[in-house]
Amino acid sequence: MVDGPSVPECGPVGVSLAAAVAALLVLAVFDVTDAASRAVRRRLRDTDRSARRDLRGVLSTLGWWLSRGAVEPEDEALAGVAALAIAVAAVALGPTVGLLALLAAVGAVAARRRSRRRQRVLQVDRHLPEVIDLLGLVVGAGRPTVSALSDICPRVPEPFRSELSAVARRAAAGESFVDSVRRLRESLGPGVSPVVHAVTAAEVDGTPLRPALQRAADEAHRRRRVRAQEAARRVPVLMLFPLVFCVLPAFCLLTVVPLLVGTVSDLGLVP
Repeated sequence: MVDGPSVPECGPVGVSLAAAVAALLVLAVFDVTDAASRAVRRRLRDTDRSARRDLRGVLSTLGWWLSRGAVEPEDEALAGVAALAIAVAAVALGPTVGLLALLAAVGAVAARRRSRRRQRVLQVDRHLPEVIDLLGLVVGAGRPTVSALSDICPRVPEPFRSELSAVARRAAAGESFVDSVRRLRESLGPGVSPVVHAVTAAEVDGTPLRPALQRAADEAHRRRRVRAQEAARRVPVLMLFPLVFCVLPAFCLLTVVPLLVGTVSDLGLVP
């Protein structure tokens, strides 16, 4: 009788580690509240360095990172399946496999977040000039700044639509309009700083808003034109690889090689 392949035993340590892996991923999937995130951060700050060196400290740090919204809402179903698969792998194949799978999942999440953040920055830079132009037109028509932001929200693309709508909602709820506008630097990036500065200066100091918006729009158009020129200059460099390794070999194969074969045949060098 031949024994089948042995399955690694999973003792109490393996089960505990599997439970920790599952708990960390569930924490990322279901988007813990701000109070829970603050509690985790306080716990990590109170943890001494020696505790962070062991496996428990590493897992706690990963759990805190995942709890900061590492998984986007549209990816929660996929992340839930991945969490279940990693937990099963940790129980069935041992804690080492589960930990490696967790690290791979964390790396994939980090890469996805960086890609989305880069795409968001590109979207902001692409649409910012038109948003400033539209805001300047509405303000120039005599609308107050808060009303102007509410008016242009349905007519601007994402991510401006959601962020400007959030500013209008916070201002309507009683939050300082200046503080709400200043949050746009965090949500939309430093590219909107000229607009934020113009709006806050108009609200606090009473400076004219329309000329400041016009200057910000001119600068945004100039930056976008410079980026387009830089992208156009990169095109020949990007085309170099397919030209050298794809187009030129195919050209030689279809033109030079038949000529050489015909010449060799005419000279009688080939029997």
